[in-house]
Amino acid sequence: MSDERQPEEETPEARDSIPGILASSGAGLLLAGVAMLVIRQRLWWPVYAVWGAAVAALVAAAVLRPRDVLVFLRGRGVRYGSNTAVLVILALVLAVFASYLGNRHHKRFDLTRTQVNTLSPQTTKILRGLKQTVEIAAFYSAGQPGYQEMQDLLQEYEYASGRVKAQVIDPETSPGLARQYGVTTYSAIIVEAGGEKEEFYAASEQEITRAILKLTRPEKKKIYFVQGHGEHDLDSYDPDGYSTAQAALAALNYETQKLPLAGAGEIPADCDVLVIAGPTAEFDPREADAVKAYLDAGGKALIMTDPDGQGVSLAGLLEPWGLEPADDVVVEPEFNFFGDAQSVTVVDFGYHDITRPFVKGRALLAVFILVRALERVEQPSPDVNVQDLLRTSGESWLETSFTGTISRSRGEERGPFTIAAVVSSGPPPGTGAEDSEQPRTRLVVYGDSDFAANGIIANGVNKDLFLNSVGWLAESEELVSIQPKEPEQKPVLLTQTQQRLVLFIALIAMPLAPVVVGAVVWWRRR
Repeated sequence: MSDERQPEEETPEARDSIPGILASSGAGLLLAGVAMLVIRQRLWWPVYAVWGAAVAALVAAAVLRPRDVLVFLRGRGVRYGSNTAVLVILALVLAVFASYLGNRHHKRFDLTRTQVNTLSPQTTKILRGLKQTVEIAAFYSAGQPGYQEMQDLLQEYEYASGRVKAQVIDPETSPGLARQYGVTTYSAIIVEAGGEKEEFYAASEQEITRAILKLTRPEKKKIYFVQGHGEHDLDSYDPDGYSTAQAALAALNYETQKLPLAGAGEIPADCDVLVIAGPTAEFDPREADAVKAYLDAGGKALIMTDPDGQGVSLAGLLEPWGLEPADDVVVEPEFNFFGDAQSVTVVDFGYHDITRPFVKGRALLAVFILVRALERVEQPSPDVNVQDLLRTSGESWLETSFTGTISRSRGEERGPFTIAAVVSSGPPPGTGAEDSEQPRTRLVVYGDSDFAANGIIANGVNKDLFLNSVGWLAESEELVSIQPKEPEQKPVLLTQTQQRLVLFIALIAMPLAPVVVGAVVWWRRR
């Protein structure tokens, strides 16, 4: 009697169950692939792998049980349901195709009035110019106020540049990441680039952009403000002070410093931009010579001069560069600030790098209080280019006397007048010497210095105008744009009656509406 055991044969029931298992697995994998696509919102290799396995399982099931497949296809259910199945498949194909196109060619629209969900042009310009990866981590819990706003803001940063990697981390659900970053409090934001990092606790676009600028532009441009002749004080918080302008420059990673010219004797060699902000006393000849030597050597300067009685003209510095400040004050009867004819609002911006963001904008204006006109003088050199930056309207005039009612008298010159101009030196275009390494002088001249003072810099585009002027002079063109705006709060104020109406609609009318509709349908079919 032999003790060899025969191999166990596969039973017919087991063989019959294999196609069913394969078919069920194929259908499950197909649905799993769709779920992965919906969750990740993009087609990626695991989805293709799951769908490939699903197709292989379904084909194998059909090969093992071809007769059942034919019977199923000839069945009444398939015949009646074939149209529905085709429609479902077409809908799935269209959804997948739309998802595919949406992931590769998408466009966002901000329909809010103040564009609160859109990064400022300056931030966008800075992000597009990034040459290294910037990582942003914000630590907010899911239920914390500001969580959603921060998540939306960081998505905008990632959308604007492929070099920005941003994430919102919940310290409660990810305590390990919080320890890794050394974060112990909520609302912390860490920006990293080039091995350095900045940490702060303000959830604003300005702070994040400032941190990115500081990390990606470690070198600081130095801005010197001439002092000693009654100029606006850089540290003063009074309406005439320039503390707001100084803070705005610091936010853009500029370094500002006062320059008592009489003591220094010359313009420092590390000066990137020299600012002369509305002196009320004339320069000593030696001081004027120091400024002239700086400009002749290719220096960059922002010069603001006020009308007679408010300041000095600085004509000796400006005439060699083709400009002469007029003696009288510009009066603007049409475009003025709340009816004050001596407060000029300007909407006529010349096309230049400094004003190009405003030309693209909508109905923007700049405000000037007591401004003098700038007139052209004989062109000093063919290498010097003078360009108008701001002009008043044709209804303005130069007022020679402010006694009695302000009105245009016979002989008073009529506008339009140039109240801001740009001067640059360099070889004329077409001479073949444009690429010369010789430093080129840049000048931005305003007929008013108060427009950048604390009391008025927040009006119109004054702040952007001042910062763009410094940015162009410092050859930091990426900073010449419109600054980020603070979020505007627009509360909805309702009366007691309106509040009760909102409560009635939300708590009673809307919940009852489907009940009433259902009752009516039931009654009609009863």
